[in-house]
Amino acid sequence: MGGDIRIGRIAGIDIKLHWSLLVVFALIAWSLATGGTSGTATGGTAADWTAAVIATALFFGALLAHELGHALLAQRKGLEVEGITLWVFGGVSTLKGEAHTAKDEFRIAVIGPLVSLAAAAVFEAAAVAMSALGTPQDAIAVAQWLAVMNVILAVFNLLPAFPLDGGRVFRAWLWQRRGDRAAATRSAAAVGRTFGFVLIGLGALLFLLGAPLNGVWLVVLGWFLFGAARAEESHVLLTAALRNIRVHHVMSANPVVLPATMSVQDYVAHALDSRFTAFPVVEATGRVDGLVTLRRVKAAMARGEGDVTLAQIAIPLDQVPTLAPYDTATSLLEQLQGAADGRALVFDHGALVGIVTPTDLQRMLDLALLRGGDRASGR
Repeated sequence: MGGDIRIGRIAGIDIKLHWSLLVVFALIAWSLATGGTSGTATGGTAADWTAAVIATALFFGALLAHELGHALLAQRKGLEVEGITLWVFGGVSTLKGEAHTAKDEFRIAVIGPLVSLAAAAVFEAAAVAMSALGTPQDAIAVAQWLAVMNVILAVFNLLPAFPLDGGRVFRAWLWQRRGDRAAATRSAAAVGRTFGFVLIGLGALLFLLGAPLNGVWLVVLGWFLFGAARAEESHVLLTAALRNIRVHHVMSANPVVLPATMSVQDYVAHALDSRFTAFPVVEATGRVDGLVTLRRVKAAMARGEGDVTLAQIAIPLDQVPTLAPYDTATSLLEQLQGAADGRALVFDHGALVGIVTPTDLQRMLDLALLRGGDRASGR
């Protein structure tokens, strides 16, 4: 997601913060400093602010531990973990691919809430120990607040609202029972969307009853759950529909290439006579050097660089997704995520044989979804 701030790596996993988390951190710290972890503070003293900042930092540390539980177990089950992003609604572990079995899905989903419950137990034990040792009340209150918040985090995530952890547990149960992940996803996503609508309704009711802040928060959370359930369902169903589609089914074969020495101005004249807007750029030897697109040409023209060569503005080949004709369509989608200009080149034993453009990709997605719909209807 946009606006991510990378803060480090743990076990080879990128850890990022979304900018929204900084806002939430400030709001939680302010709420604790002025209201106290036990709800008794009145003025927001320096001691209150210190306790509030420590409590907030420890809470987000526990949230990171929750997500690391998912990510590390996913790695053990053979899934590639791209990273973890902490943001306004908690945390997201970005996995490449899906769990291989329903049991793996269940274990990966349930480990996060179990980590949160373990953190709650640790903080509660710390509160009891500090109380016995006569530690200042502010420190005890912080530990108790963290214990409660981690229990809330675990319980909330265990709600059967896909794609929350509880929703994934529910999907794993349906998957194990029916033997069909796509059908299980449809059912779990329907429950998730319903839960989202319920939260939106409750939020609207709270707003009308005079609790606008809580109401708006529930509406936003409900809308997020509704959208996330729908997006996750679409992704899983699309992956199932793409299972037997290969890159050579998608690509535009034998793409037109342009010499690396051609000027930007000459590209404009050439493109007027072509239906294409993206071209592989080749050196005099015929070796592909990169990819030039209309977007990059427009940027060069806007800078007054009509006389520079295509080689100077092209996307270098090592930054262009490259595939083989018999690679899967799902691997194509994975490589195109975040790719510059949304194009991929296809090589067969080192020879350029095709290009995949957004138009090719959209045609593939539309046909794959129709194909998936036909299968679901039994046609």
